[in-house]
Amino acid sequence: MEYENLSVFLKYLEQGGPLVGVLLPVIEAFIPVLPLIGFVIINVAAFGFVLGYLYSWMGNCIGSFLLFLFIRKVGGKKFEEKIKKSKYKGTLEKIKKREVTVLFYLYCFPFTPSFLISGTAALANMDTQIFLITMIPAKFVMILSLAFIGENVSSFFINPLKSVLYIMIILLINYISKKLIQKYEEHHRHDAGDVN
Repeated sequence: MEYENLSVFLKYLEQGGPLVGVLLPVIEAFIPVLPLIGFVIINVAAFGFVLGYLYSWMGNCIGSFLLFLFIRKVGGKKFEEKIKKSKYKGTLEKIKKREVTVLFYLYCFPFTPSFLISGTAALANMDTQIFLITMIPAKFVMILSLAFIGENVSSFFINPLKSVLYIMIILLINYISKKLIQKYEEHHRHDAGDVN
């Protein structure tokens, strides 16, 4: 019965098309208690690996950016209090100092609190362009890893070679993205030095 309900839900999701697939991760960005990994797995099941991954990535990036803009616009003492109480307080303080590499790595990890990361960057008044250039490739890596989990939940041990290949691809993308972010950060610092 539960399997039939899931099939009906996936068909409903397919009929809703890309809009629904993108909207689910957007909502999760604002309501962190919702399971992002669940939405990614659902999207992959409904739309296939590639489209499910793309919809999840787009939605999560849009949601994080909208949250960033919202918190930067309205600020928030309550949000500051959440940061102070968070177990990630020390790392979030580095984002406040606009350390882009830390922001990138935090976004790469699937189970770090994206809500707090985006909010901290907003409160630090991080440049919008820098935020986007850091967040988008990092989310690319993070959502890819979640989509990989969703695609391989049942076949992880059946076909280990395929799983290892996926992991190597994720690590390679992570490495390339890290290098690109570092180059951008160095270039940005150089330009700032020229202005001063």
